[in-house]
Amino acid sequence: MNNVFKEVAALVDDFDRRLRSIEDDVAHILDILQNGRPDPDRHEKKQLAYRLSEVTQIAGLSRSTLYKLFKEGKLHASKSGRRTLILKTELERYFREIT
Repeated sequence: MNNVFKEVAALVDDFDRRLRSIEDDVAHILDILQNGRPDPDRHEKKQLAYRLSEVTQIAGLSRSTLYKLFKEGKLHASKSGRRTLILKTELERYFREIT
């Protein structure tokens, strides 16, 4: 039963992330339609994923702790070639769960 709640929570988090992305895209399109060009301050490039070295600095966690969290299934990583990346949304989810 507990797994069902985790799956539903993961689906809700994914839905929320996608909805925010759509809202950002709509705001960007409205800026273009109203001003003829996008507002550069409003639509900065957003970092979607972090390398392990960045996460260690941001979160104050060691690499070994990150690998332990991966193994325990508490934090999920993605691979891009040889790089191990942690999605920003995944990092936010993890910190919401532990606080």
